[in-house]
Amino acid sequence: MASMHKGEERYIRINVIGVIVISFLVTVGFGAANLIVPYYILALKGVLTQLPEKLEAVHAERAVVEIGAMASSFMATRAVFAALSGWMSDKLGRRPMIISGMTLYTILGVLYALTTAPWQLIALRAVQGVASALVWPVAEALLVDSVISEIRTRALSLYVIMMNAGQVIGPVIGSIAYEISKRMLAGATIIDIFRVPFLVITIAILPGTILVLFLKEPKEGKIRSGEEMLEKFKGGLSRLPRAVKRALASFYISGVLNGLAAGIISSVMIVYVIDFIAKTPVKVGMALSISGIAGLVIAYPAAHYADKLSDVERKSLLLLTYIVARVLLGIIGFIRGYWIFILIAAVLNVTMNISMPLLRSIQAGLVPSKLRGRVFGLQQAFFNSGMVIGPLLGAYIYKHYFNSTFLLGLTGVQMSFIIAAALGLIGVALIFLYYNPEAVKSEWEKMNFEMKAVMG
Repeated sequence: MASMHKGEERYIRINVIGVIVISFLVTVGFGAANLIVPYYILALKGVLTQLPEKLEAVHAERAVVEIGAMASSFMATRAVFAALSGWMSDKLGRRPMIISGMTLYTILGVLYALTTAPWQLIALRAVQGVASALVWPVAEALLVDSVISEIRTRALSLYVIMMNAGQVIGPVIGSIAYEISKRMLAGATIIDIFRVPFLVITIAILPGTILVLFLKEPKEGKIRSGEEMLEKFKGGLSRLPRAVKRALASFYISGVLNGLAAGIISSVMIVYVIDFIAKTPVKVGMALSISGIAGLVIAYPAAHYADKLSDVERKSLLLLTYIVARVLLGIIGFIRGYWIFILIAAVLNVTMNISMPLLRSIQAGLVPSKLRGRVFGLQQAFFNSGMVIGPLLGAYIYKHYFNSTFLLGLTGVQMSFIIAAALGLIGVALIFLYYNPEAVKSEWEKMNFEMKAVMG
């Protein structure tokens, strides 16, 4: 028994550390690339012909359509493949899906540096959506399956912390890579100077591609005494208790709305920061990184606190952080000061670092381990479907109403953030109305009692 216990502890440790490190490395690559993409697009289009610091204005709004198209193409493929990869991971195992996705990430890191036109960036981003679908929902399911439910929120919080740490460090890596490229390639074309940071993606992700080979397939879901009824369940998603299906439906529809909101922000945030907050890659990178640090500091203590709450209290905490985040999002478009932007973005990051792992933990507790790949995959699919439209909508509003009023006397810049906030608040209302923790518990207990009666 002792040896089995040690072996079990070892595989849990490998999986937890492995998934957390992979989430960090991949987001470092994303953060580094996302900082450089607007400048790279402008250079490929011939708009940017000098280094940004030599210009009075960069005019990043001229790249907003391409940025929106990149985000939409990424989310379109991710939405299609996320549900499929989740289902396949329930049937074939988590590890093969993650290995495939990480390998594809690594190949794409090199191809980004070889592009010669904006449409090629859009095409590569679409392929990257497939890689993302193979990694993220499956990695979350693997992590949840590898730990007991008493520490589930904390494990997911560490996962989100490292993901956000990658987002904090990524822009710094991107700006450093830009500075190195600028000095090493003095006299080279602007396009060539902005190619180098994409090679950082490959360097950052390669260790993760190697690390994924050491992950172990979970033998069974890790549960506590109150969850045995989940693991005894033999049906699919359609046979789940009614209260569980209502809860999942509220999460999924909210996911679409939040995807729309996140999509709008994904296409306009970096452009907004360059246009109104700071114009150089270094200052933009520092603004995004500093604001992310606050979220990293508060995330794990908040998750430790959440693990001790009842299901009803966890729902209240989720709704509170969601509401605060959406209100702050609606304010951002009115900000013009560098440090006030960092302050508001920091508080926004704190709320997101609390709500993201808490949502995943709540979803994981609703269903048995054999269905978690599908549940997480569908959550990603619904969220990503909203993000297909969101970036294009945000880019259209931002560009066409950049200097003119869009609605109620507000500019397109301001309305982009307000619309995103409003969509998120509608999603909050759906979760409030249709996720009932007490009804979920009652119906699982009733189903468990009926199963015991049938079995004699």
